[in-house]
Amino acid sequence: MLKEFVLEIPEQIGLPVAARRKPQAQSGEWPEGTRIVSADSHILESDLWIDRFPEHLKDQAPRMLFKDGGWDLSINGKSMTMEKQAADLCNTLECYPGFTDVDARIADLDIEGVEKELIFPQRLFGLIIFGEIANKEHVFGAYNEHIAEVCAKAPGRLYSVMVPSYWAPEKAEESVARCVELGARCLMVPIKPGNYESDGATIHYNDPRMDPLWAAIEASGLPVAFHIGESLPNDAPGKAGISGLMQFQGFRLNWGQLVFGGVFDRFPGLKAIFVEAGLSWIPGMLHDADLVYNSFAATVTPKLAHAPSWYWRNHCYATFMTDPAGLEMLHRIGPETALWSSDYPHQESTFGYTRSAIDAVFKATTVENAQMILGKTALKLFQMED
Repeated sequence: MLKEFVLEIPEQIGLPVAARRKPQAQSGEWPEGTRIVSADSHILESDLWIDRFPEHLKDQAPRMLFKDGGWDLSINGKSMTMEKQAADLCNTLECYPGFTDVDARIADLDIEGVEKELIFPQRLFGLIIFGEIANKEHVFGAYNEHIAEVCAKAPGRLYSVMVPSYWAPEKAEESVARCVELGARCLMVPIKPGNYESDGATIHYNDPRMDPLWAAIEASGLPVAFHIGESLPNDAPGKAGISGLMQFQGFRLNWGQLVFGGVFDRFPGLKAIFVEAGLSWIPGMLHDADLVYNSFAATVTPKLAHAPSWYWRNHCYATFMTDPAGLEMLHRIGPETALWSSDYPHQESTFGYTRSAIDAVFKATTVENAQMILGKTALKLFQMED
Protein backbone atom coordinates (compact mmCIF):
# COMPACT_ATOMS: atom_id res chain seq x y z
CA MET A 1 0.00 0.00 0.00
CA LEU A 2 2.88 2.39 0.71
CA LYS A 3 3.62 2.57 -3.02
CA GLU A 4 0.09 3.80 -3.69
CA PHE A 5 0.41 7.07 -1.74
CA VAL A 6 0.62 10.25 -3.80
CA LEU A 7 2.89 11.79 -1.15
CA GLU A 8 6.04 12.95 -2.94
CA ILE A 9 8.59 13.07 -0.11
CA PRO A 10 9.89 9.53 0.53
CA GLU A 11 10.78 10.24 4.18
CA GLN A 12 7.19 11.29 4.81
CA ILE A 13 5.78 7.84 4.18
CA GLY A 14 5.52 5.33 7.01
CA LEU A 15 6.71 7.69 9.73
CA PRO A 16 6.27 6.59 13.36
CA VAL A 17 4.07 8.65 15.64
CA ALA A 18 5.49 12.07 16.47
CA ALA A 19 6.59 11.05 19.96
CA ARG A 20 8.88 8.40 18.47
CA ARG A 21 10.49 10.44 15.73
CA LYS A 22 13.99 11.84 15.64
CA PRO A 23 14.89 15.21 14.16
CA GLN A 24 16.31 14.98 10.64
CA ALA A 25 19.99 15.85 10.49
CA GLN A 26 21.62 18.01 7.84
CA SER A 27 22.71 16.26 4.65
CA GLY A 28 23.34 19.25 2.38
CA GLU A 29 23.48 23.03 2.16
CA TRP A 30 20.62 25.35 1.31
CA PRO A 31 21.22 28.36 -0.96
CA GLU A 32 23.03 31.27 0.65
CA GLY A 33 20.72 33.67 2.46
CA THR A 34 18.16 31.02 3.37
CA ARG A 35 16.42 31.51 6.71
CA ILE A 36 13.92 28.97 7.98
CA VAL A 37 10.89 30.08 10.00
CA SER A 38 7.96 27.88 10.99
CA ALA A 39 4.83 30.01 10.73
CA ASP A 40 2.83 27.45 12.71
CA SER A 41 4.14 25.38 15.60
CA HIS A 42 2.60 24.34 18.92
CA ILE A 43 3.39 24.12 22.63
CA LEU A 44 1.30 22.16 25.14
CA GLU A 45 -0.31 24.28 27.84
CA SER A 46 0.46 23.66 31.50
CA ASP A 47 -1.92 24.01 34.47
CA LEU A 48 -1.72 27.73 33.84
CA TRP A 49 -5.19 29.04 34.76
CA ILE A 50 -5.70 28.28 38.43
CA ASP A 51 -3.11 30.74 39.74
CA ARG A 52 -4.18 33.50 37.34
CA PHE A 53 -7.93 33.37 37.94
CA PRO A 54 -9.56 35.77 40.42
CA GLU A 55 -10.03 34.21 43.84
CA HIS A 56 -13.83 34.13 43.59
CA LEU A 57 -13.67 32.28 40.23
CA LYS A 58 -10.91 29.76 40.91
CA ASP A 59 -13.41 26.90 41.09
CA GLN A 60 -14.33 27.70 37.46
CA ALA A 61 -10.76 27.80 36.14
CA PRO A 62 -9.70 25.20 33.57
CA ARG A 63 -7.30 22.62 34.99
CA MET A 64 -4.58 20.80 33.05
CA LEU A 65 -3.38 17.81 35.07
CA PHE A 66 -1.55 14.62 34.19
CA LYS A 67 -3.46 11.55 35.29
CA ASP A 68 -4.18 8.02 34.08
CA GLY A 69 -1.44 8.20 31.46
CA GLY A 70 -2.36 11.46 29.77
CA TRP A 71 -3.00 15.17 30.09
CA ASP A 72 -6.53 15.87 31.30
CA LEU A 73 -8.07 19.28 30.59
CA SER A 74 -11.17 19.86 32.69
CA ILE A 75 -13.55 22.63 33.80
CA ASN A 76 -15.64 22.32 36.93
CA GLY A 77 -14.61 18.68 37.14
CA LYS A 78 -15.85 17.92 33.62
CA SER A 79 -13.08 16.39 31.55
CA MET A 80 -12.60 17.81 28.08
CA THR A 81 -10.69 14.69 27.02
CA MET A 82 -11.78 11.12 27.53
CA GLU A 83 -9.30 8.94 29.45
CA LYS A 84 -8.32 6.75 26.48
CA GLN A 85 -8.03 9.74 24.17
CA ALA A 86 -5.77 11.54 26.64
CA ALA A 87 -3.51 8.49 26.90
CA ASP A 88 -3.43 8.16 23.11
CA LEU A 89 -2.48 11.83 22.75
CA CYS A 90 0.28 11.34 25.29
CA ASN A 91 1.70 8.32 23.51
CA THR A 92 1.52 9.84 20.05
CA LEU A 93 2.66 13.41 20.63
CA GLU A 94 1.82 15.25 23.87
CA CYS A 95 4.42 13.47 25.99
CA TYR A 96 7.22 14.15 23.54
CA PRO A 97 9.79 16.29 25.44
CA GLY A 98 9.85 19.12 22.92
CA PHE A 99 6.14 19.74 23.41
CA THR A 100 6.68 21.13 26.92
CA ASP A 101 10.44 21.48 27.46
CA VAL A 102 11.83 24.55 25.70
CA ASP A 103 15.44 23.35 25.84
CA ALA A 104 14.53 20.02 24.27
CA ARG A 105 12.53 21.84 21.64
CA ILE A 106 15.36 24.18 20.70
CA ALA A 107 17.70 21.20 20.36
CA ASP A 108 15.31 19.67 17.80
CA LEU A 109 14.98 22.94 15.92
CA ASP A 110 18.74 23.29 15.72
CA ILE A 111 19.14 19.84 14.20
CA GLU A 112 16.37 20.39 11.66
CA GLY A 113 17.57 23.89 10.74
CA VAL A 114 14.57 25.90 11.96
CA GLU A 115 15.66 29.32 13.16
CA LYS A 116 12.38 30.67 14.57
CA GLU A 117 8.84 29.50 15.33
CA LEU A 118 5.45 31.18 15.69
CA ILE A 119 3.72 29.41 18.58
CA PHE A 120 0.03 28.52 18.46
CA PRO A 121 -1.89 26.76 21.26
CA GLN A 122 -2.59 23.05 21.65
CA ARG A 123 -5.41 22.28 24.09
CA LEU A 124 -6.83 25.80 24.01
CA PHE A 125 -8.64 24.66 20.88
CA GLY A 126 -10.30 22.02 23.02
CA LEU A 127 -12.05 24.66 25.08
CA ILE A 128 -13.50 26.13 21.89
CA ILE A 129 -14.59 22.71 20.64
CA PHE A 130 -16.59 21.90 23.75
CA GLY A 131 -18.97 24.83 23.53
CA GLU A 132 -19.34 28.38 24.75
CA ILE A 133 -16.48 29.27 27.09
CA ALA A 134 -17.26 30.93 30.40
CA ASN A 135 -14.95 33.61 31.83
CA LYS A 136 -13.32 34.24 28.44
CA GLU A 137 -11.50 37.33 29.68
CA HIS A 138 -9.68 35.26 32.30
CA VAL A 139 -9.29 32.09 30.20
CA PHE A 140 -7.62 33.85 27.28
CA GLY A 141 -5.96 36.53 29.37
CA ALA A 142 -4.22 33.87 31.43
CA TYR A 143 -3.18 31.97 28.31
CA ASN A 144 -1.73 35.13 26.76
CA GLU A 145 0.38 35.80 29.85
CA HIS A 146 1.50 32.18 29.99
CA ILE A 147 2.61 31.90 26.37
CA ALA A 148 4.51 35.17 26.70
CA GLU A 149 6.46 33.68 29.60
CA VAL A 150 7.14 30.46 27.68
CA CYS A 151 8.45 32.25 24.59
CA ALA A 152 10.62 34.49 26.77
CA LYS A 153 12.61 31.37 27.68
CA ALA A 154 13.95 31.30 24.11
CA PRO A 155 14.27 34.94 22.97
CA GLY A 156 14.79 35.28 19.26
CA ARG A 157 13.57 31.73 18.67
CA LEU A 158 9.96 31.46 19.86
CA TYR A 159 7.25 34.05 19.19
CA SER A 160 3.76 34.08 20.63
CA VAL A 161 0.26 34.08 19.15
CA MET A 162 -2.37 35.55 21.49
CA VAL A 163 -6.16 35.80 21.58
CA PRO A 164 -7.82 39.25 21.78
CA SER A 165 -11.37 39.90 23.01
CA TYR A 166 -13.26 38.71 19.92
CA TRP A 167 -16.31 38.07 22.14
CA ALA A 168 -16.42 41.72 23.25
CA PRO A 169 -15.26 43.94 20.36
CA GLU A 170 -16.04 47.05 22.39
CA LYS A 171 -13.09 46.05 24.61
CA ALA A 172 -10.78 45.24 21.69
CA GLU A 173 -8.57 48.32 21.89
CA GLU A 174 -7.53 47.55 25.46
CA SER A 175 -7.30 43.80 24.80
CA VAL A 176 -5.12 44.14 21.70
CA ALA A 177 -2.90 46.67 23.48
CA ARG A 178 -2.35 44.13 26.27
CA CYS A 179 -1.35 41.47 23.73
CA VAL A 180 1.12 43.86 22.15
CA GLU A 181 2.50 44.73 25.59
CA LEU A 182 3.03 41.01 26.25
CA GLY A 183 4.97 40.61 23.01
CA ALA A 184 2.44 38.99 20.67
CA ARG A 185 3.50 38.75 17.02
CA CYS A 186 0.15 37.50 15.77
CA LEU A 187 -3.43 37.50 17.06
CA MET A 188 -5.77 34.52 16.72
CA VAL A 189 -9.57 34.42 16.60
CA PRO A 190 -11.68 31.25 16.35
CA ILE A 191 -13.08 29.92 13.09
CA LYS A 192 -16.40 29.57 14.92
CA PRO A 193 -16.45 32.46 17.40
CA GLY A 194 -19.67 31.63 19.22
CA ASN A 195 -21.59 34.43 20.90
CA TYR A 196 -21.10 38.00 22.06
CA GLU A 197 -20.48 38.37 25.76
CA SER A 198 -22.92 41.24 26.26
CA ASP A 199 -26.13 39.86 24.75
CA GLY A 200 -25.51 36.29 23.60
CA ALA A 201 -26.07 37.06 19.91
CA THR A 202 -24.13 35.01 17.37
CA ILE A 203 -20.85 36.55 16.25
CA HIS A 204 -20.38 37.04 12.50
CA TYR A 205 -17.04 38.46 11.42
CA ASN A 206 -18.67 40.40 8.54
CA ASP A 207 -20.98 42.23 10.96
CA PRO A 208 -19.98 45.92 11.36
CA ARG A 209 -20.44 45.32 15.08
CA MET A 210 -17.01 43.63 14.91
CA ASP A 211 -15.32 46.70 13.42
CA PRO A 212 -13.75 47.84 16.72
CA LEU A 213 -11.85 44.53 16.78
CA TRP A 214 -10.60 44.87 13.21
CA ALA A 215 -9.69 48.51 13.85
CA ALA A 216 -7.64 47.60 16.92
CA ILE A 217 -5.85 44.77 15.12
CA GLU A 218 -5.12 46.95 12.11
CA ALA A 219 -3.72 49.69 14.35
CA SER A 220 -1.47 47.18 16.15
CA GLY A 221 0.30 46.20 12.93
CA LEU A 222 -0.15 42.52 13.82
CA PRO A 223 -1.83 40.00 11.51
CA VAL A 224 -4.91 38.06 12.57
CA ALA A 225 -4.93 34.27 12.21
CA PHE A 226 -7.55 31.57 11.79
CA HIS A 227 -6.30 28.07 12.66
CA ILE A 228 -7.88 24.70 12.01
CA GLY A 229 -8.62 22.41 14.95
CA GLU A 230 -12.04 23.40 16.26
CA SER A 231 -13.91 20.18 15.51
CA LEU A 232 -13.82 16.63 16.82
CA PRO A 233 -14.47 13.42 14.90
CA ASN A 234 -17.67 11.52 15.63
CA ASP A 235 -17.68 7.86 16.65
CA ALA A 236 -18.54 6.43 13.23
CA PRO A 237 -16.05 4.38 11.16
CA GLY A 238 -13.35 6.49 9.55
CA LYS A 239 -13.78 9.31 12.04
CA ALA A 240 -10.13 10.36 12.26
CA GLY A 241 -9.59 10.44 8.49
CA ILE A 242 -12.84 12.27 7.80
CA SER A 243 -12.17 14.85 10.50
CA GLY A 244 -8.68 15.60 9.21
CA LEU A 245 -9.84 15.78 5.60
CA MET A 246 -12.62 18.22 6.42
CA GLN A 247 -10.39 20.49 8.48
CA PHE A 248 -7.83 20.70 5.68
CA GLN A 249 -10.45 21.83 3.15
CA GLY A 250 -9.78 25.55 3.62
CA PHE A 251 -11.32 28.69 5.05
CA ARG A 252 -13.93 29.80 2.53
CA LEU A 253 -16.35 31.01 5.21
CA ASN A 254 -13.90 33.19 7.14
CA TRP A 255 -12.20 34.55 4.02
CA GLY A 256 -15.57 35.25 2.44
CA GLN A 257 -16.73 37.14 5.53
CA LEU A 258 -13.70 39.44 5.42
CA VAL A 259 -13.92 40.01 1.66
CA PHE A 260 -17.64 40.11 0.84
CA GLY A 261 -18.43 41.77 4.16
CA GLY A 262 -16.21 44.69 3.13
CA VAL A 263 -13.89 44.27 6.13
CA PHE A 264 -10.72 44.64 4.05
CA ASP A 265 -12.14 47.73 2.34
CA ARG A 266 -12.91 49.34 5.69
CA PHE A 267 -9.53 48.32 7.15
CA PRO A 268 -6.98 48.41 4.32
CA GLY A 269 -4.08 47.67 6.62
CA LEU A 270 -5.56 44.44 8.01
CA LYS A 271 -3.63 41.23 7.27
CA ALA A 272 -5.16 37.75 7.71
CA ILE A 273 -3.45 34.36 7.88
CA PHE A 274 -5.19 31.04 7.28
CA VAL A 275 -3.24 28.41 9.14
CA GLU A 276 -2.61 24.72 8.50
CA ALA A 277 -5.04 24.07 5.64
CA GLY A 278 -2.33 24.23 2.98
CA LEU A 279 -2.37 26.15 -0.28
CA SER A 280 -4.28 24.06 -2.80
CA TRP A 281 -7.75 25.25 -1.66
CA ILE A 282 -6.96 28.85 -2.57
CA PRO A 283 -7.01 28.98 -6.42
CA GLY A 284 -10.46 27.41 -6.71
CA MET A 285 -11.83 29.71 -4.03
CA LEU A 286 -10.49 32.81 -5.78
CA HIS A 287 -12.03 31.76 -9.07
CA ASP A 288 -15.37 31.02 -7.42
CA ALA A 289 -15.34 34.32 -5.53
CA ASP A 290 -14.83 36.32 -8.71
CA LEU A 291 -17.45 34.23 -10.49
CA VAL A 292 -20.02 34.91 -7.78
CA TYR A 293 -19.29 38.62 -7.63
CA ASN A 294 -19.39 38.98 -11.41
CA SER A 295 -22.49 36.83 -11.89
CA PHE A 296 -24.52 38.44 -9.12
CA ALA A 297 -23.25 41.99 -9.49
CA ALA A 298 -26.72 43.46 -9.06
CA THR A 299 -27.38 41.71 -5.76
CA VAL A 300 -24.04 41.28 -3.98
CA THR A 301 -23.60 44.00 -1.36
CA PRO A 302 -21.62 45.84 -0.20
CA LYS A 303 -19.95 46.80 -3.44
CA LEU A 304 -16.24 46.14 -3.25
CA ALA A 305 -13.41 48.43 -4.26
CA HIS A 306 -11.71 45.54 -6.08
CA ALA A 307 -12.45 42.13 -7.50
CA PRO A 308 -12.69 39.56 -4.66
CA SER A 309 -9.53 37.74 -5.77
CA TRP A 310 -7.53 40.97 -5.45
CA TYR A 311 -7.86 40.87 -1.69
CA TRP A 312 -5.95 37.60 -1.41
CA ARG A 313 -2.64 38.90 -2.70
CA ASN A 314 -3.02 42.23 -0.92
CA HIS A 315 -4.25 41.10 2.51
CA CYS A 316 -3.85 37.36 2.99
CA TYR A 317 -1.45 34.51 3.68
CA ALA A 318 -1.71 30.76 4.16
CA THR A 319 0.56 28.22 5.81
CA PHE A 320 1.41 24.73 4.63
CA MET A 321 3.75 21.92 5.65
CA THR A 322 3.88 19.92 2.40
CA ASP A 323 1.63 20.72 -0.53
CA PRO A 324 2.99 19.77 -3.97
CA ALA A 325 -0.33 20.62 -5.66
CA GLY A 326 -0.44 24.03 -4.02
CA LEU A 327 3.17 24.77 -4.94
CA GLU A 328 2.39 23.93 -8.58
CA MET A 329 -0.24 26.69 -8.49
CA LEU A 330 1.92 29.39 -6.91
CA HIS A 331 1.27 31.64 -9.91
CA ARG A 332 -2.41 31.66 -8.93
CA ILE A 333 -1.80 32.03 -5.20
CA GLY A 334 1.15 34.39 -5.12
CA PRO A 335 4.44 33.11 -3.66
CA GLU A 336 4.53 36.17 -1.41
CA THR A 337 1.37 34.91 0.36
CA ALA A 338 2.64 31.38 1.13
CA LEU A 339 4.23 30.58 4.50
CA TRP A 340 5.95 27.29 5.25
CA SER A 341 5.50 25.72 8.67
CA SER A 342 6.69 22.55 10.38
CA ASP A 343 3.63 22.26 12.67
CA TYR A 344 6.07 20.86 15.27
CA PRO A 345 5.44 18.50 16.96
CA HIS A 346 2.06 17.34 15.67
CA GLN A 347 1.31 14.03 13.97
CA GLU A 348 0.89 15.73 10.60
CA SER A 349 3.99 17.87 11.19
CA THR A 350 7.21 17.64 9.21
CA PHE A 351 9.09 16.69 12.37
CA GLY A 352 11.42 13.87 11.39
CA TYR A 353 11.65 14.94 7.72
CA THR A 354 11.73 18.75 8.01
CA ARG A 355 14.86 19.14 5.91
CA SER A 356 13.33 17.02 3.13
CA ALA A 357 10.15 19.14 3.29
CA ILE A 358 12.24 22.29 2.93
CA ASP A 359 14.16 20.76 0.01
CA ALA A 360 10.81 20.07 -1.69
CA VAL A 361 10.01 23.80 -1.65
CA PHE A 362 13.31 24.62 -3.33
CA LYS A 363 12.62 21.96 -5.97
CA ALA A 364 9.14 23.33 -6.66
CA THR A 365 10.00 26.97 -7.41
CA THR A 366 12.78 29.52 -7.80
CA VAL A 367 15.31 30.14 -5.05
CA GLU A 368 13.91 33.64 -4.57
CA ASN A 369 10.37 32.34 -4.13
CA ALA A 370 11.45 29.49 -1.90
CA GLN A 371 13.39 31.78 0.42
CA MET A 372 10.35 34.04 0.76
CA ILE A 373 8.10 31.08 1.52
CA LEU A 374 10.49 29.40 3.93
CA GLY A 375 11.24 32.38 6.11
CA LYS A 376 11.76 35.84 4.68
CA THR A 377 8.06 36.71 4.43
CA ALA A 378 7.42 35.43 7.96
CA LEU A 379 10.31 37.42 9.41
CA LYS A 380 8.71 40.65 8.17
CA LEU A 381 5.06 39.74 8.73
CA PHE A 382 5.59 38.65 12.35
CA GLN A 383 8.19 41.31 13.16
CA MET A 384 10.76 38.69 14.13
CA GLU A 385 13.86 40.77 13.42
CA ASP A 386 14.32 41.87 17.03
